[in-house]
Amino acid sequence: MWPKSVAAFLWGLLLAISLMLIVFRTLPAAVDVKLFVGLMLGFCVWVGVMTFCYSRNSAKAASVVCAKWLVASSLINTLLFYSQN
Repeated sequence: MWPKSVAAFLWGLLLAISLMLIVFRTLPAAVDVKLFVGLMLGFCVWVGVMTFCYSRNSAKAASVVCAKWLVASSLINTLLFYSQN
């Protein structure tokens, strides 16, 4: 159970940060609104990813899927970063 807990905590945190960065870069609103939306949605995404990790048979199976999502969201973040500059 501990490997699933560690994987759920870390992957949930990384994916929540990465996905909320996409929302922050694309949301056309004031900074305080972006931060509030990011905080609320980020926590929900983190809980959702943790639940997903616990539903898998092993920490390795959850890590493979989460790693794919992290790579995809990182690529989107990179594209958004370079397209805005």
